[in-house]
Amino acid sequence: MDEFLPLLGVGPIVITRGEGPYVFNERGSRFINGMSSLWNVAVGHGREELVEAAAQQMRELAYASCFRQVHPKAIELAAKLVEITSGQFEHVFLSSNGSDAVEAALMMSRQYHRQSPETEDHLRYKIISLRGAYHGVSYGAMSTAGLVSNKTKVGPLVPGFIQIEPPYCYRCPFEKNGYPECGLECANALEKTIQAEGVETVAAFIMEPIMGVLGIIDPPEEYYTRVGEICRHHGLLFIADEVTTGFGRTGKLFMSEDWKPWPDILCLSKAITSGYLPLAATLTTDEIYQRFQGEGKRFDYGPTASGHPVCAAVALRNIDIIIREKLPENAAKIGDYLKSRLRGLMNSHKIIGEVRGKGLMLGIELVYNREKKAPLDKKDTFNITVDTAILGLLIYPADNILGLFPPLIINKEIADKIVEILDQSLETGITTEIARKARLAKEFAASKLS
Repeated sequence: MDEFLPLLGVGPIVITRGEGPYVFNERGSRFINGMSSLWNVAVGHGREELVEAAAQQMRELAYASCFRQVHPKAIELAAKLVEITSGQFEHVFLSSNGSDAVEAALMMSRQYHRQSPETEDHLRYKIISLRGAYHGVSYGAMSTAGLVSNKTKVGPLVPGFIQIEPPYCYRCPFEKNGYPECGLECANALEKTIQAEGVETVAAFIMEPIMGVLGIIDPPEEYYTRVGEICRHHGLLFIADEVTTGFGRTGKLFMSEDWKPWPDILCLSKAITSGYLPLAATLTTDEIYQRFQGEGKRFDYGPTASGHPVCAAVALRNIDIIIREKLPENAAKIGDYLKSRLRGLMNSHKIIGEVRGKGLMLGIELVYNREKKAPLDKKDTFNITVDTAILGLLIYPADNILGLFPPLIINKEIADKIVEILDQSLETGITTEIARKARLAKEFAASKLS
C-alpha cells in the first residue's frame, strides 16, 4: 500500500463504474480495463443478462447449501462443466474462489492416495509445483510457490511441498540456449525430483498452463505432454490450475483441452462468472471420485458458500455468453493481432526485452539492456504503469513485467489504443520523464479540484 496510498484520488485508484471493456473513476475518467479488473471480467461490465440471472435466482432461491443436500442450479452447472470439458471430467466440486478450488485439489490428491487399495501408496503426500507459481492465498495454495517472502511473513508453511524451476525460456534457470536445443530440461526436472524425493512419497504435480504472477510464462507445447507423461508413469495426479486461463482467456475454452495426457484434476474460477459473483470449481475423473466412496472416505471440505445458487445461476448465463459470442475465438484473433503489434514496438523501444503469452493473456518484459537482459527496476516499471493509467489504460505490473488481460470482448480498435498508449509510456529519456511528471502533476491537480 506504500505505493498506492500517495495516489489516493488520482487516476483509477477508486473505481466507481464499469461499462463493457471500460471502468470509470469517481470523476468520470474512463480507462481501458486492460487487466479485466483482476483477470476475471471476461464478458465485460454491465451485462444485464447476468444481473437478471442473479435477481431471478434470488427471488426463487436465495441460498441453499451443497452440504448433505443440493439444489437445481448446482446440478445444472456441474453438468455444463462436464459437457464443455469434452467429457474428460465426470465429477465437479463447487466452491467459492480460486484458492478454494486449488485447496480442494491438493487435499483430494493426498486423500486419494491415502485411500488407495495399494498400501504402498498411502505414504504419497508430497506435492510438486513450479517455483514462483501462484495458486492462491490459502496456506496450502501458498505453499506451492516456494517463495522466501511467504515463509518470512507467515511461515512455517504447509510441509510436503517441493518446487522445481519454471519453464521460463527467456531467463532459462538451467542456462540453456533455448527450446528445442534445451531438451526440455525444465520438464526433465520433474522426473529427477520425483526420483530424488522417492516415487512412493509423491502425490501430485500442479501447474498453471501459463504462469501469471511470475510474468506470463508460457512454456513450449511439448512441455505439457512431457510432464503429463511423467505423472502417468509414476502414478502422480496431474493438476491443471486454469483459474486464470480457463473460459477463453488464451484463445481456447480451456488450455488443457488438447493436452495428451489430460490432467486428472482441473481447477476453475475467475471468468466462470466473469467476476460478477464468487464461484469456483474443481473437476475430477470418475477414477478419482470412486476412491472417495465408502464409509469414512468422504471428502470433508467445503466453504459455506460452495455452489451458492445465485453464483451458479450467474455462472451458467456467463458461460452461455462466452460460448454464444465465441469469445475464445475472439481472444485468439485479437490476441494474435495485439501481440504482433506489441512486438512491433520492439523496433523503437529497446526497453522491451520480450513479448509473450497466448490469446488475451500477454506479458511485456522490460529490460535496461536487451542483450544482457538486465531487468528494469520494479520502481521504474511501477512508474510506467502509473503513466499508462493516467493515459487511460490499466495494466498489471509484476516486477519488471507488464501484464495485459483485457476483457475477451475487445476489438481491434481497442487493441490499437492499448498499443498507442504503451508506445507513449515506454518512451525513454529526459523528455519523456518530464512529460510523465507533467501528466501526473496535472492528474493530482484535477483530483484536488473534484
